[in-house]
Amino acid sequence: MAQQQKSQRTIETEKRQEKLKELILRLHEGEDQDVIKKEFAEHFSNVSAFEIAVMERRLMAQEGIEAEEIMRLCNIHASLFTGAVEKPENISKEMEKQGHPVQVLKQENLAIESALERIERVLAAYMEEPEADLKSGLLKQLAILWQFDIHYERKENSMFPIMERYGILAPPKVMWGVDDNIRMLFKEFKQLVEEDEMDKLLDAFAELKYELEEMIVKEEEILIPMVTDAFNEDDWIAIAEESEEMGYCIVKPEAKWVPERKVFEETGASVPSDAKLNFGTGHLTFTELEKIMNLLPLEISFIDANDTFVYFNNNSQKKIFPRTKNALGRQVQNCHPPKSVDKVMALLNAFKTGTKDAETLWFRAKGKFLMVTYKAVRDDKGTYLGTLEYVQDIGPIMELEGENKTISE
Repeated sequence: MAQQQKSQRTIETEKRQEKLKELILRLHEGEDQDVIKKEFAEHFSNVSAFEIAVMERRLMAQEGIEAEEIMRLCNIHASLFTGAVEKPENISKEMEKQGHPVQVLKQENLAIESALERIERVLAAYMEEPEADLKSGLLKQLAILWQFDIHYERKENSMFPIMERYGILAPPKVMWGVDDNIRMLFKEFKQLVEEDEMDKLLDAFAELKYELEEMIVKEEEILIPMVTDAFNEDDWIAIAEESEEMGYCIVKPEAKWVPERKVFEETGASVPSDAKLNFGTGHLTFTELEKIMNLLPLEISFIDANDTFVYFNNNSQKKIFPRTKNALGRQVQNCHPPKSVDKVMALLNAFKTGTKDAETLWFRAKGKFLMVTYKAVRDDKGTYLGTLEYVQDIGPIMELEGENKTISE
């Protein structure tokens, strides 16, 4: 049978992809970006967010370009596409309502821009007269700005997993890497303020401000159109519910988003609450086990033998490392920023091959002294079942002194 001829639309799509890829590769090779922009404008009146996602995936899969390299030139990519990305056709009135994740993202971005403007004004005054009150005010404004970390964590842990389920793989990896770079720039600038490195402050802030503002452009000009084309209303509901749990950045929605629909129910098999689970050392009902797991002063996660994130406990405290229901079923390498993936996979491989059974780390992060433990889980025959991770804030334990043998009244 003769090979079926490609449709004109398929041919045109492939031609667009090849040209996009060619232009981006030339950017990576150092060609003048003004030349590339001019040629881009000659060939494209607009591009879709889907085309950008496919192009980035092909760069990684076919050209062997690492996510870190795409991340390094991410701002140049964004400047090439800004204003040329097609607006989604399926923008609904729901997305314009208060509390919808799209509106939350946009309002938080406005708040981040306002915070940057306040810091710029205080910094200018501080550079002119480096007084203690101005320094204190600058650090307070920085504490407000740092809430962008919550904004990024929601995006990485709630939005990115859904993107991956729809096959949008490269953009989340690239954007997460840029997010981490911005976090690093913030911490470096804050340290310069704390240590009175006056000669470095203006340049460090200019770089931080530029990267934060560029990320706003990437989110609103590329990310939102990309996910709007892919996500359905159930996806947005799941993100909105997790947003409540993870918190907001600087501003909170004026109202909770309640879509105009009759019912939204979780699907999936459930275990009867009174079902007894028998262990070698006794038994518990499903409800008892779930409540016990959620009362432990640990953040517990389990990755199965196929490197799939399948469980986390849910205690009432704010999570140190966010875990969301949207992330369940996600491959573990997608649950970490690009810079950490190689280390994570090396540890899992060591567990699988039996060269290691456990690993414990302790470090200071997020204002806490943390201990993170990884353990290989094996059955009675030694077959690898997965990896257990548990995280604990050990700061309060380290500060204990003396004894306490009295139960409080």
